[in-house]
Amino acid sequence: MRKKGLSRAQICILFAAFQALLLAYAVFFLHPYYGSNDEFTLSAISSGAYGGDTWYFIYIHSAFGWILKAFYMLLPNVNCYTLVMYVLIFLSVTAIGFTWIRKNGRVGVLLAFLLALASLSPLYVEFQYTKTAAIVTTAGYVLIFGAEKKRHTLTGIVFLLLGSWIRFESFGMVSIVAFGLWLIRAFRVFIKKEYDWKRFFLQDCTPFLVAFALVFGSIALENIVVYTPGSAAAHYKEYDKARQQLLDYGVPEWDEYQEEYEALGLTRTDVLNLENWLIADSDRYTTEVYQAIVAFRQDRPFQWEYLLDYLFLLAKKPLFILSALLLLLWLFPLRTLRKRRNWISVLWPFAALLGIYLYFIKIYRVLPIVVTACLISVLVFSWTAAGEELEDTWSERLNGRCFMRAGAIGLIVTCVVCVRMLVIPLFGTAVQQSGESLAYRQLYDTITEDKDIYYVFDPITNDGVELGYSIFEKLPEGYLTNVFTLGGWETESPQVTDNLAQYEQWNLMKSLYLSDRAVLISETMLEHLMIHIDDTYDGLFLTYSKVGEVGDFDLYTLNYTMQSLDETEEYTATLDKTWTEDDGRYDVFTATVNMTPEELEGRSVFLWMESVESGKVRMYQGAWQQQDENGLYSLLYDTGLADTDQVKFTIPKMSYPLDERYEVHIVIREDTEGTKIATENLLYE
Repeated sequence: MRKKGLSRAQICILFAAFQALLLAYAVFFLHPYYGSNDEFTLSAISSGAYGGDTWYFIYIHSAFGWILKAFYMLLPNVNCYTLVMYVLIFLSVTAIGFTWIRKNGRVGVLLAFLLALASLSPLYVEFQYTKTAAIVTTAGYVLIFGAEKKRHTLTGIVFLLLGSWIRFESFGMVSIVAFGLWLIRAFRVFIKKEYDWKRFFLQDCTPFLVAFALVFGSIALENIVVYTPGSAAAHYKEYDKARQQLLDYGVPEWDEYQEEYEALGLTRTDVLNLENWLIADSDRYTTEVYQAIVAFRQDRPFQWEYLLDYLFLLAKKPLFILSALLLLLWLFPLRTLRKRRNWISVLWPFAALLGIYLYFIKIYRVLPIVVTACLISVLVFSWTAAGEELEDTWSERLNGRCFMRAGAIGLIVTCVVCVRMLVIPLFGTAVQQSGESLAYRQLYDTITEDKDIYYVFDPITNDGVELGYSIFEKLPEGYLTNVFTLGGWETESPQVTDNLAQYEQWNLMKSLYLSDRAVLISETMLEHLMIHIDDTYDGLFLTYSKVGEVGDFDLYTLNYTMQSLDETEEYTATLDKTWTEDDGRYDVFTATVNMTPEELEGRSVFLWMESVESGKVRMYQGAWQQQDENGLYSLLYDTGLADTDQVKFTIPKMSYPLDERYEVHIVIREDTEGTKIATENLLYE
C-alpha cells in the first residue's frame, strides 16, 4: 500500500469501513439514548404503541411517516424508526466524507476521518431527530456545492428534501448556515468575473430552486391532503402552533397581567399550570385561550445576559472547538492571508451561528440540542469552505510519514476534545440500566399488562430514557395505549385522543378523577394538581393517597367526593392498626372489612373521616392487601387473587391522631357510588 498508494475509490471504501467501526463502537460501548422525550414519542408512535400503525406523526412531515410505515410493514418486529434514522446519518456523513476525499486530496481524507469521529457522539449516541435532520440537510448542501456529476446534484436534492421532512426548523437553520457557500460563488461571478452568470444560474442556483420547490411543495401538499379543514390533524396543527407561540416563548406573569387573565376566566392556578406545561385539560387550555394570551402579551426586552450563557456554552462544545481549531489552521501562515479567496464562506457559518442565537435567546436561555444541530453544520460548512485552500497550503507537506503523523495527531486531538463523549461513557453504566430507569420500566410493564386506563404524570427526566428501553428496542404494540401523561403538548394529538376514545373518555383531566387506577405523580406537583382540579370542577373535594411503589417510584391516587354516598349497617369494618412511614411523612392505617369476596369483587375502598369539631370531611383511597405477581396491591378487589378482608390506607401525615375527634367509616365504592359501612375504631386500644 505504501509503494503503490491508494486510489480515491479505495480511500472512500476505507473511510466507510472506519465509520462502520465507529458506529459499532458507539452502539456497543457508548450506550446510545434518546436525546429528548419527543424522540421517545416518535418512536412509540411509529412502533404502533399508541394504537396501530400510522403515517401521521406529531412532529415530522407525513411523507416521512409513510416511509417509516413502509419499513414497519416490511420489518414489523424491528424498531425501524431508529434503524432508518441511523442509516440516514451514516449515509449523510459518508456522502460528506466522499465529497471531501474526491475534492480536497490528502486534506480531504484527514477532514473526512475527523468528521466521522467528531460526529459520533452527537449523532449516534445522543440520538435526536433535530440533529439527524441537520446532518441530512448538511449532506445535501455539500453534495450540491461539491458535485462533480449530475447524479450527485440529484442525490443532494433528495437529501435536502428528506432533511426538511424530518424537521423543517433544522432545514431552515442549516440553510442559513450554508448560505455562505452560495455567497462566495455569487461573489466570484459578479465581483471577480471568474465565470459567466448563465453557468452560475444553472450550476449554483437551479438545484436549490428545484430543492426548495420540492420542499415547500410537499408542505403545501401536506396541508391539503393531511391537514384538511375539520380533520383531527388540522385541529392539532392549529392547537400546537398556538401552544408554541405561548409556551415556547414564555407565559406572561400573573401579577403583570392579572386583569387580562381574569377576563379570559383564568385563575392564578391556571397560569401556574401553563408555566409548568400542565395543559392536559383540553376544556380549559384551548387554541383560542393560547391565542388570546399571545395577543395581550407584550414583547419582553432582549435578554442580553443570555448571550453570555450562550458563549460559555459554545466554549464547552467539542464541535465548536474543532471548528475553531481548523479555522486557526486555515489562517496559518499569517503572511499569506491576503491570498485567501474563501473568507466569506469560511467565516459565514460562525456569523450565521451567532445570528441564529441572537434570535433564539429572545425565547430561551440556552438550547443545547439546537446548538449542537447548528454546530454540526457549522463544522461541516467551514471545513468544506476551508478544504480547498488547506489542500493548496499543506498538501506538499503531507507526504509519506508526514501524512500518517498528521492523521494520528488529528485523531488524538479530536479524541481529547471529545473525551467526555467518546471515553468517559466506557466506564459508566448505561442510563437505561440505572436504578431509576429499571424501576420506571418495571412500572410501565406492570401497568400495561391490563388495558385499564392509567396516568403517568411528571416523570423524573424529560428524555424518555427513564423508561429503561434501548433506542434499538421496539415497543410492544399497544404499549402506551392505556398510559397517558397529563403534561405535554402531545395530549391533544390524534393518537392520544383516539386512545382516550377507546376508554370512552375525551378529557384527560376529567377522566383522571373518575378513574380507580393508580396515578404515578411527583410529590412536588401533586398538591398543585389537586388545587387545579378542585378549582376547575365544581363539587369536587380532592385528597390523595399513596397506594404502592415500584422501585424508586411511588404510586398515588387522587380521591374526590362521590356523587352518591349511602349508609348501611348490614356490613361492618374495624380500624385495626396505625403507624408512620417515610420518616413520618405518612400515616398508615389498616382495616378489616366484613364482606365476602363475591360482594367486594371489582370494588374499591376508602377511608372516610369527619372532624367532630369543624365538620370538615376527608376521604382517602386504600389498597386491598391482594398482591399480584408484580408486587402491586389491588385498588379494585380481584377474586382471581388470594382472598383478603384486609385493606391499607397510606395518607399524608395528619395534624392529630385519628381518635374520638373524628367520625370514621370505611366506604366501599362501585363506579361513582359509595356506601359507608359501620366502622369500629380500635386503633388506640
